[in-house]
Amino acid sequence: MVALLYAAVKLLAYSFWSCLGLRNFRPPMNNLYSRSLFYGFLRLLMGLFFGVCIWMISTVVLAHVGYGLPQNILTYALVYFPVRWIEWSIMAALIVPESFPFVQWISGTSPRDRNWRLGGVVISCLADIPLIVSLGGVIPTGRFLC
Repeated sequence: MVALLYAAVKLLAYSFWSCLGLRNFRPPMNNLYSRSLFYGFLRLLMGLFFGVCIWMISTVVLAHVGYGLPQNILTYALVYFPVRWIEWSIMAALIVPESFPFVQWISGTSPRDRNWRLGGVVISCLADIPLIVSLGGVIPTGRFLC
């Protein structure tokens, strides 16, 4: 039940943020909410794939920084933030209508684009709070998931 609630929170958060991206970077469209839901679902699926990467990377990082709450928070920040930036950069490539070279793809095409990506990272982290609460305050890093 917790997993379904977690997935629903993520889907709503990602759909909401995708809707803002579509409104800011695309011309007005009739099917905005269905497209937002589609992009939100796509971002949710992307999170499943990258979740495996996060688990592997965070396991290595934890082995180097040690175990405990401060180390878990540090690991979360060092691993989740950059990976989520990449995830939202992929979403920007799908939503922002311009084509751009790799450097702009990873760094953003404008301050609005970068702020939208950063907001997506924040939304993704905030959507982790129900999971963290349901786990009794345990930060979901590699060691925990083993």
